[in-house]
Amino acid sequence: MSTISIILNGERKEVPAGASVADLLNSVGAESQNVAVVVNEHIVRPDARASVLLQENDQVEILVFAGGG
Repeated sequence: MSTISIILNGERKEVPAGASVADLLNSVGAESQNVAVVVNEHIVRPDARASVLLQENDQVEILVFAGGG
């Protein structure tokens, strides 16, 4: 299977070609967490994560919400 290279939270990561944002979240164990995902400075809404496919050199940020007071 071929792979592509993306930048995830500032670090280069190889993912399978054709991987979606949902696939990426699953691979890093964040699929069940309350996170925000930004791809190339565009927010990817939860209902669109399975349909947004990652491309070579995409810049991806996974932001975890932290509660506090």
